Amino acid sequence: MQRNLNILNVRYGLLLVIVTLISISCNQDKKPVTVTQNELDGSVDLNITNEVSEVKFSDGKTLEIYGLYLNIKAALVNSNSEGVQVEAKKLEAAIGVLEEYKSLKATSKLISLTKDIKEQRNFFVSLTNETEKLIHDAKITSGAVYKQFCPMAFDGEGGYWLSDSEEIRNPFFGDKMLVCGSVKDVFK
Repeated sequence: MQRNLNILNVRYGLLLVIVTLISISCNQDKKPVTVTQNELDGSVDLNITNEVSEVKFSDGKTLEIYGLYLNIKAALVNSNSEGVQVEAKKLEAAIGVLEEYKSLKATSKLISLTKDIKEQRNFFVSLTNETEKLIHDAKITSGAVYKQFCPMAFDGEGGYWLSDSEEIRNPFFGDKMLVCGSVKDVFK
């Protein structure tokens, strides 16, 4: 009997620690979340933030690709798999035959071919890595790109994404954990 109570106490203690860690890691953004209603279909845009950095690059192609990347991120935040597919197809078309972006194009093609939001989010990790390489090679003339991280993504392995806002809008969980994450780096 005493042994069973000890086991229960240990399990309860572990559960309490896990809940506390989740609470701490996902409550970084204490500001109220601002959302707007789409006038056409009544849906709510969860990707809206109070401030957006209008980033500019020295070349137009990087700006175009980054803008399309942000559109894919926004669709993921809103858990809109059809929107993700549409924006990924636009990214694929924008890249065209440019050889230096072939990995980015291949990843965007994978995203555009799947309707499963979970798979799209998995591919988004590679898309983020490829887009970050592009941004590192480009010159930012104004504004900032925020590299953000959610420690809870992918069963606790964590996941990164890029954003035009310091405020967190998590593409890996959408409305389930909208503000889970933190800014890990800023590119200016």
